[in-house]
Amino acid sequence: MSYKLEKQEDLQENINRIASEEIDACLTSLKKAEIHEAVHDIRKRLKKLRALARLVRDEMGEKKYKKINIYFRDLGRELSPVRDLTAHMETVDMLKERYGDHVYVKFFDSIKQELEKERDTVAEELQEKDFFSQYLVEKLEKAKEKLEEWPVKSLDIAVILPSLERVYSRGANALEDAYANPNSETFHEWRKRAKYLWHQSELLQDVWPEMFKTLESEIHILADYLGDDHNLMVLDEKLLNTDFNFKDEKQKEMIHALIKEYSDHLRTNAELHGALIYAEKPKAFKKRIKKYVRVNWN
Repeated sequence: MSYKLEKQEDLQENINRIASEEIDACLTSLKKAEIHEAVHDIRKRLKKLRALARLVRDEMGEKKYKKINIYFRDLGRELSPVRDLTAHMETVDMLKERYGDHVYVKFFDSIKQELEKERDTVAEELQEKDFFSQYLVEKLEKAKEKLEEWPVKSLDIAVILPSLERVYSRGANALEDAYANPNSETFHEWRKRAKYLWHQSELLQDVWPEMFKTLESEIHILADYLGDDHNLMVLDEKLLNTDFNFKDEKQKEMIHALIKEYSDHLRTNAELHGALIYAEKPKAFKKRIKKYVRVNWN
């Protein structure tokens, strides 16, 4: 099965199946994947689990939803020290691909090597504490055992509509705030909201595959713009606000300038893409999805 609601199952069966599959996939990554690949995969799946819970937030009730959301959020944060450093390395590669022909040959290599050393040290410390082999496994297994506590009793898919409207509305508001007050925090907030809408559009693909696959694809593009921008901002903060081992001051100034230029490019693309995705009023968006569900679900 995949990360989507299936029409042949009722809502409760769908939610339990998808959550179980995502947790199982996390455990499989820990067993079979290289540790940094596993961390990346698990972080993505924890976000999908949070988006799934958010989809049935109103059905669950606020208290239970927050408990589940915080559990997966905090577990993801425990992986951040390793994942963030891998993301920094990937972002350096992204900068090298775009600007490598315009700087001296090993300009980016020395930066990436320093990041890799730090990442390996952090990963080794966690491995010595049995973080991956024991602690993380136990936390995931506990989450799977408690799936029966996800209080999704309704068989009516319409219970997801308030969450869809709320996620869409908050994304539209975050878009406006990002360009009215452009900084790393406002764009990061918009990124989070766009990702929730992206994952929820994935879940709804069986309602109307052609339409929702297109919507999911377009939101994915927006999420990539915002995700790359976020990674640039986090890398910039790390390189400029810590005792990072640069070769000289010119290298530091240059990497900052390149990050700024690339960020501006991504934000320009994101603005147009976002305006198209959030072109509707939230109530109109909800009403449209409601009609699709009525026509082609049960």
